[in-house]
Amino acid sequence: MGVIDIHHLMDTAMLFDRPEFDMADYLKQAPVPADYDLREKIEDWRENGVVIFENAVAPAEIDRFLDDIAFLCREPKAFDLEIEFRGARHRLCEIDFNPLSDTGVKFNCLENISLAARNLSLNKFACDFLGHVFQEPPVVLQSLTFWRGSNQPAHTDYPYVRTQTKLSHLAASWTSLEDVHADAGPLAYYPGSHRPGAVTPFDWGGGSVVLEPDSQRNAKELAPYLHEQLAAADLKPKIFLPKKGDVLVWHGWLVHEGTKTRNLGLTRKSYVTHFTSMSAYPRAHLFPNALKDGKYTRRHGGYVFDHPWVKDERCLPSWR
Repeated sequence: MGVIDIHHLMDTAMLFDRPEFDMADYLKQAPVPADYDLREKIEDWRENGVVIFENAVAPAEIDRFLDDIAFLCREPKAFDLEIEFRGARHRLCEIDFNPLSDTGVKFNCLENISLAARNLSLNKFACDFLGHVFQEPPVVLQSLTFWRGSNQPAHTDYPYVRTQTKLSHLAASWTSLEDVHADAGPLAYYPGSHRPGAVTPFDWGGGSVVLEPDSQRNAKELAPYLHEQLAAADLKPKIFLPKKGDVLVWHGWLVHEGTKTRNLGLTRKSYVTHFTSMSAYPRAHLFPNALKDGKYTRRHGGYVFDHPWVKDERCLPSWR
């Protein structure tokens, strides 16, 4: 994509991030959701960079997803799926260990092969609210499934998740697959760190705000830089301790991290989805005539598109 600089980041800013946004005018013409207070959620989004929906996903939907994961782990040789293990990427079909046994294991893009994952991503509350954020249908870019705490240092998403054509058209949801204990390495986020000017974007070299293979800076430098910026802005972390089925939606500019796991015997099962807008979705990820030919799952106004490179797409139990 070449150098993507701060001007692109700001020029593509979403409606609620623009200084001219008028809440009263927007609420006069916006469709009114029946299940939550739209004004309250927009205010939370603008002020803190997050919104939280409690009991957003039914336990049965989560259990169907967990059944898919159990099936994957029983039949790892049957799936050409990428996982991350202690910072290195592997193909699930090539590993010789239980992928659920280690803190560092993360499944990538289960929505490619799991209908249950797609349904978690396209939950009613996240899709409806992100329709307001993007001003068009939200589309899933990717997902990450964690079995235990990530212990991931402070970061923002946009330097890494940047296949969308409008860099700022980025948001994420974090769905809790179980009640999360404080010692399990819960998610922490920094309210207000998404606001323009609160944290100056990290320069990866040559003015680029995204990480590329030839970047002059590396990912290890990001967290110390962010902590300096957060301290200067007097922004403090907030710990997210959800119940099973709670969903947190966050802004793509928000600084967040995985806190230290104090009890290695505890899981922190969670499912993260990154979204962009329909107009910013990368066309290279689509089948030709994807919408016409039904190469997608649509739910609650959001989309997950099938990808041409996925071979074992509909083998998991949730498709049956």
